[in-house]
Amino acid sequence: MHRLILAGSPRANGRTAALADELFNACIEECPEDGVSIVAVSSVAVAGCNGCDGCRREGERPEPMKDGDPLSPCPEVAASTAALHQCIIADDMTEVRKHLDAADELVVVCPVYFAGAPSQFKALLDRLQPYFWSDLRRGEPRPCVLHLVGEGHDPYGFEPLIQSLASAVHVAGFQLELVLDWVGKISPDGEITAEAEEYPIPPQGGCAALGWDSSDEWVVLEAEEEAPEAMGAPEGAPAPQASAAQATSAAPGRDGRKGKDGGKPAKTKGRAQLNLGDGAAPKGGKKKGKGGRRG
Repeated sequence: MHRLILAGSPRANGRTAALADELFNACIEECPEDGVSIVAVSSVAVAGCNGCDGCRREGERPEPMKDGDPLSPCPEVAASTAALHQCIIADDMTEVRKHLDAADELVVVCPVYFAGAPSQFKALLDRLQPYFWSDLRRGEPRPCVLHLVGEGHDPYGFEPLIQSLASAVHVAGFQLELVLDWVGKISPDGEITAEAEEYPIPPQGGCAALGWDSSDEWVVLEAEEEAPEAMGAPEGAPAPQASAAQATSAAPGRDGRKGKDGGKPAKTKGRAQLNLGDGAAPKGGKKKGKGGRRG
């Protein structure tokens, strides 16, 4: 079993990296026989997709890795045509793909920026396009767990981020199975102050999946409550209607993991749930060291 922790914040220090470090250490302590690696958006240079469709053409299958290489493709990837479709852009995405191809399980830790992902992380997701032209998504899906991080106060929530991630990782052979909401539960210095809550995965297709149609008659309702001060609407504009999906929001996170031995684990309060997905039982965070301000 090999897990990849993908940290989606452009910040090298902050909430996202603190949680990613905690998950990394939990994997090592609780699953010592398993492999684990971290790819942090803050430490890689990945350009955006330029839409050239160069990855649509099949190339030659690369030379197989040496036996015992920890980043050898997992069986699902090895049996697919994914290796035949490569991006023409020469940057760090080549190395990121090695980690993705080796992963039996994907753990994503991502901050919420205006209901979506940071632009740097979105660029990485867009660069999964080569997988779209392969048959990888037609095989047995590998599990993906999403940990959402943020400060809060955005009434527009984070469902666009969930949908975007689910769509992107699907073509790479992963299926989003669990979303854990850490928004407002991690302090700026990386201390976990409350347990994450499981957030329901929105239906595939959004409004269309609910049977709504553009020809339906719509009634506009104005909310009685005003928008939170941090995201107040312009003067004269109606306040957005609050819903369960719009309970929380985001702030930049922190990213970065240099390897298995580097970095301090995040401080925790009590025993916060750190669900690693189907491959392992939920782990409790442990208080370690004094930590430091992770802003």
